[in-house]
Amino acid sequence: MVTAIRRCAECGAEFVWTSRTPTRRFCDAGCRARWWRTHRARTREPDGTADDSTCAAASRLSATHECPNCGQRITVINLLVSDTL
Repeated sequence: MVTAIRRCAECGAEFVWTSRTPTRRFCDAGCRARWWRTHRARTREPDGTADDSTCAAASRLSATHECPNCGQRITVINLLVSDTL
């Protein structure tokens, strides 16, 4: 089993990472919960209600976006063309 010293993604404390738990990013469950609450809050509406799509990636899949240069609303349409007929 491989071990290494890593830093917690929330508080920065050092913890022992092992190859047995390769996805471990936090020193304890409290830090994992704090990180989750702060990142979950980013997907909420300004009035405090939850967004209809809890996944941030789902909100990027809409057809209307703002232009990064001028801020105007634009509609993005993707067209898939097959080579075989």
